[in-house]
Amino acid sequence: MKKTSMYSLILLNTLAIFTLLGCGNGSGETLNNEDDKNKEVIEVVLEKTLNAPDKVLLSKLYDSDNATIINQDEQSSTSSVQEKENDFDQYIEENYGEYFTDYGFEKFFITSGEGYRYSDEADKANYTLAPEDISIIQDEKNDQRYEFDVTVKYIDEKNDEGTRVLNGRVEMDDGKINSLNINDDEGLLKEIMSNP
Repeated sequence: MKKTSMYSLILLNTLAIFTLLGCGNGSGETLNNEDDKNKEVIEVVLEKTLNAPDKVLLSKLYDSDNATIINQDEQSSTSSVQEKENDFDQYIEENYGEYFTDYGFEKFFITSGEGYRYSDEADKANYTLAPEDISIIQDEKNDQRYEFDVTVKYIDEKNDEGTRVLNGRVEMDDGKINSLNINDDEGLLKEIMSNP
């Protein structure tokens, strides 16, 4: 009887250990899946932003019909302007909106212009940019913070080629970008802007 109880106790303890280990792996997988999804979101946005110039985005950005009219007389007719006024907003919302929180979207496109800065400057200077390698690392202390490095190949107006490594930081919130900042581009933007 004691042997049976002892074997039962060992069996129960063994099952309990395997159950706990199994649960631990499941929660780890959940964290890894969230981390993978966050990295995927960041990568998509970096690819879209740094494949430049984005001619469609720029055509909508600079279309005079998309301009916001300030202090216009209320009696004048603006129906044609109002219909097209949102083309740029619709384009960036359709192409980037799902990846950002409202705050992150506003900051990336409206406040800082980071979302189209490289496209705009590359277009003006006749440069072409293409991300070749993207490395994204989750912060050890804050699981919603990521650091990234992007190797960007560029071709300038003389068809000379080169690469630069851009790095920055991303803050995530519930699977969406709350903040994306390019902190260093090894002088790429400055070089592009000096070649109008």
